[in-house]
Amino acid sequence: MRDTASLFYVSIVAASLGAASTAHAQMADDEEEVVREARPSKSVENVLREEHTLFSDRLTIEPGINYSYSDRSQLALRGFLALDAIFLGEISVDAVESHITTFDLNTRYGLTDRLELGVNLPFVYRTSTYQSIGDDFSTEKNSETSVDEADLGDISLSLSYRLFQETETRPDLVWNLGVRAPTGTDPYGLDVRQDSNTNLNVPTELPTGNGVWGVNTGVSLLKTLDPAIVFANLGYTYNFEESFDDISASEGNQPGDVKLGDTIRAGFGTAFALNENFSLSLSYSHEYIQQSETTQGGATSKVVGSDANVGVLNLGGTYALDDSTSIVTSLGVGLTDDASDVSLTFRMPFQM
Repeated sequence: MRDTASLFYVSIVAASLGAASTAHAQMADDEEEVVREARPSKSVENVLREEHTLFSDRLTIEPGINYSYSDRSQLALRGFLALDAIFLGEISVDAVESHITTFDLNTRYGLTDRLELGVNLPFVYRTSTYQSIGDDFSTEKNSETSVDEADLGDISLSLSYRLFQETETRPDLVWNLGVRAPTGTDPYGLDVRQDSNTNLNVPTELPTGNGVWGVNTGVSLLKTLDPAIVFANLGYTYNFEESFDDISASEGNQPGDVKLGDTIRAGFGTAFALNENFSLSLSYSHEYIQQSETTQGGATSKVVGSDANVGVLNLGGTYALDDSTSIVTSLGVGLTDDASDVSLTFRMPFQM
């Protein structure tokens, strides 16, 4: 009888210990799941949104404004669009100063935890000032003329897909695909006018877009090394060849085809989440733009001087005002002759 009671007691104790062990294991699993699915801080989310992809299931609307300034001296070019300056069709000037302000609305939405869709709607206002010596046929007097333009820019659509999610030993890897539509004013066949200075020929209007369809693809990676975040990207843009009724600034229509040079781009940088709401970033981006080509009357020719190397050093900061709204600022300094001298960006993303 005593043996039966002892066996019964031992069974109860074992069952209790088993249940406790199971409950403890379940609690540990639950805690691990909570940690694994914990939402990153707002400062980290801002870095992910601006330098990588957030994949948030909330709609993000991000209005922004970008200002860039560049100047070119001793120009003597014909029929080529300087990407960060102006259309230079048959223009011979001593100096050009270009101010470009872009107001854009960037909208993103995470369709799944691996797929995100984005749309960018830009509006461009630009002013170019041309200066040349030779006013009144003098070798000492300069003349100056300004041209401005405001219009819709090239609208773009992007799709991001997460190939691999970040682990302790592996970075977050995302594949990007985008399409750019020629909705802005194209730079081909723009008329030029002669200033009172016979040495100074300037365009009557300025372009706000490239005028051709473009497709871009690339990959970006990001790794969290608390408190730092490192990121890098590599991409390629292909511009489709397009036909235009006029591709020359000369009088009369001169139809032809234009094939803008494709672009290879790369970049890398790091960001520091200083606290829950504030982060700083430092990055470098570089683009190599291949030479453009034009075709007229069946003859194809390369546009001399149309290739470019654009290197920019970027300094940025983000601050989360609350759970849904942030402020993002960035200062870009051009390190190559083909880059804008300086660019300043201010954005305010908010989630709905």
